[in-house]
Amino acid sequence: MLLNDTVLLFTLVATIMVQWLLFLVLFVATFREQTGLRGVGLKPLRAVDFAWAISFLLAANLILAGLAWFLAQVGLPMPGEIALLIPQDTAGRIVWVVVSATAGFCEEIAFRGYLMTRLRILGKTKTWVMPVIVSSLAFGICHAYQGWPGLILLTVYGFMFALLYLRTRSLWPCIIAHFSQDFTALFIPQ
Repeated sequence: MLLNDTVLLFTLVATIMVQWLLFLVLFVATFREQTGLRGVGLKPLRAVDFAWAISFLLAANLILAGLAWFLAQVGLPMPGEIALLIPQDTAGRIVWVVVSATAGFCEEIAFRGYLMTRLRILGKTKTWVMPVIVSSLAFGICHAYQGWPGLILLTVYGFMFALLYLRTRSLWPCIIAHFSQDFTALFIPQ
């Protein structure tokens, strides 16, 4: 079923609003904790963050393409319905750019920055194993509208984002890669 332009635009704007509301909650939480956004990995942007993001995107997309192929071989092909969310009109495409930036920024702060760091603090653990697993599963579950194959792929993608965050100790490579992945959906067929 195709969404008409008005319904799609409404859905995308609602998504933007919900994600910024979540960001506001997390911003207030970090402010009250006296860590600020730096405490969840939002450090000053560096040129190397772009290099990390590009390298990550290349590697992650190869891995995800292989996983998607495997899932199709075992009877779980991606349905391709995600393409229904990509606007075809100019106004919708502009809103999609905002959705991409919003998702990249807000989701990375929520799933990698806040959730992972706070799970580690609450669990009083020195390892990142449980925070990585929980945040990856949460990321996948939040994308469950893409069906079982999408949930699996996005959980693995969340796991890879978590590893990128741990490797770079910064959210910027994750934010840049996440934005780029979503943004390029306008130009690359799903």
